[in-house]
Amino acid sequence: MTQAERLRAMVNNQPVDRIGVSGWLHMPMVDRNVKDFTKATIDFTDNNGWDFVKLMSNGHYFAEAYGANIRWRNDPREWSGEILEYPVKSPNDLANLPVINPDENRVFQREIAIAKNVCEHYKGEIPVLATIFTPLTWMQEMINSTHPGPAMAYMAENPKEVHKALEALLETNKMLLDRFIEAGVDGIFLSTQWACRSLITKQQIEEFCRPYDKELLNYIKDRTWFNMLHIHYCEDLDFEEFKDYEGIQALNWENCTKISDPSRLTSIKTVREMYPDKVIIGGIDQHNDFINADNDREAIKAVLKRRLLTALEECGDMRFIFAPGCALPLEVDRYVFTLMMEVVQEEGLAK
Repeated sequence: MTQAERLRAMVNNQPVDRIGVSGWLHMPMVDRNVKDFTKATIDFTDNNGWDFVKLMSNGHYFAEAYGANIRWRNDPREWSGEILEYPVKSPNDLANLPVINPDENRVFQREIAIAKNVCEHYKGEIPVLATIFTPLTWMQEMINSTHPGPAMAYMAENPKEVHKALEALLETNKMLLDRFIEAGVDGIFLSTQWACRSLITKQQIEEFCRPYDKELLNYIKDRTWFNMLHIHYCEDLDFEEFKDYEGIQALNWENCTKISDPSRLTSIKTVREMYPDKVIIGGIDQHNDFINADNDREAIKAVLKRRLLTALEECGDMRFIFAPGCALPLEVDRYVFTLMMEVVQEEGLAK
């Protein structure tokens, strides 16, 4: 089976020859250059035999498109730039965030060109997913990247302005998705950083998340076939929130990260019981599983094998893609990631 045939079979609950395998990695030294990022993405995909491509756009690309002043780093182990000035510094800035036409924005044009190049290279044989954040997650990026506190304060104190910002970001997302779909993407990697019970209340989810997320997914209904919801963070995740999110074929989250209280994690078994119709993507602790004090490949492979066997037992079926819960680490040699396919070929074949 080709990668696309394998994933389509998973989506349609049909037999597959093996489970899937994939990974994604920040590429901070090349991710703002169309030619170099295209080549790096293809090389990374082919070297590891991934079953889908998650276009690893730099995490600031929406803030960059909206005019953030960013000092880009020259350390290949550091994906995040230093944002010197954010687009949103006040409630008034929120209320006046514009809708951006991707055809008139050089940052969005860059991302569209990269998507087009990768899609043209694989010609539909390997699914390609564009990276999109939910509107509230993009709003957080406009205010203080990866830090939810200021966005939480705006939701509590300036809800009217927050809604205006979310409406603008939703419309920008829609227009950008039009261009990604025209470029040939098979689906989206939709990331939310607002599924943790300790960050946001049920009432806030109903007001600031679900209407915008669902409208975005409805906008691409029947236009894409493999959409992956990435539920960011790992503790106290609320999976009930997504029960009626139509158009999501796969779920991804950190199911086995080392934390002080493992009971706060959500197991693959739990999610499989809640979502019997979804492809599950995960099983790897990207923070720890690729690191070994002696740089012993067989020891690392043994860890990955245990992870895979545990995940398959919890999942209970072949609609599974062995992958990290978030981005793969930048501080290890990329050769190590090839061990993921090794264990899949040994343990993930159809019986």
